[in-house]
Amino acid sequence: MGFSSIDALVNAITVSGKFNKTQWNKVTGAAAYTAGRWYNTFLLNGTPIAGNYTGTALNAQQLSDASQGAMWHGGNVSPDTKHLLNVGAVTAVATGVPSTLMLVDLLMYYPGINMNINTLQTLTNGVGLPRYASGEGVRAFLEITATTGATAHNLAYNYTDEGGVAGSVNPVTVACTASAIVPHLTHSGTAANNYGPFLPLANGDRGMRSVQSVQLSASSGAAGTAALVLCKPLTTIPLTTLGVQSERDLLFQMPSLPKIEDGACLAWLMFTGAATVANTNFNGYLDQGWN
Repeated sequence: MGFSSIDALVNAITVSGKFNKTQWNKVTGAAAYTAGRWYNTFLLNGTPIAGNYTGTALNAQQLSDASQGAMWHGGNVSPDTKHLLNVGAVTAVATGVPSTLMLVDLLMYYPGINMNINTLQTLTNGVGLPRYASGEGVRAFLEITATTGATAHNLAYNYTDEGGVAGSVNPVTVACTASAIVPHLTHSGTAANNYGPFLPLANGDRGMRSVQSVQLSASSGAAGTAALVLCKPLTTIPLTTLGVQSERDLLFQMPSLPKIEDGACLAWLMFTGAATVANTNFNGYLDQGWN
């Protein structure tokens, strides 16, 4: 039902105990990150432990708060509604700033996309979106799960939009970045026709329900793989200063109180404003309340 007033919020937290604080930590791993690209912390070690994209290749798989790698946010609260109250993040490594973190609800993915063939790869949708079923506001990204080759290649995709209309395709050329490291969003970067963090939608579309196929313009030259991931963006926070925690008050400072759906699989996407050295740590918290 949300919060009708500040009094209602205070009462829900202090009297009814409807509050959860999530502490999280992620470390980028053995490879340096390139400035101007997007990465997904879901596959990184830390708290929670690294997630994964398991399952039959090209078959849709749902994600939830029970999935490995999901941040715990207090469990299901229906018929109450849960909202983000505050978020914070900090890094102790100089090249970790400036950067931007985007909190997303990971919904569904298609694993095992072969990045070394240029034939059409048909995706199987045996399941649908577990949350945001209409697809409104749902976006997609292609994430490298095993390193690709250096041959330049573009990505074409065919999807069903938020209105249930099938046959939407990429409206522009989408170039993938060669030799991308895990867990890079391969279409992001600073080159021509790079897009990030999300794949472009056709004119007038506001989201997607599912994806029907993907195809590369050329083989990458190495037996790399990727997962096509659908998510719902929730909020962002910039990191500007080494060792100083950035914080966002989502009630007073930026009034929005993003809703966290029951079963949400929360993870951070990261945009690197500078070349980020290996084994860079990021830490922070999420505060949630419900009523």
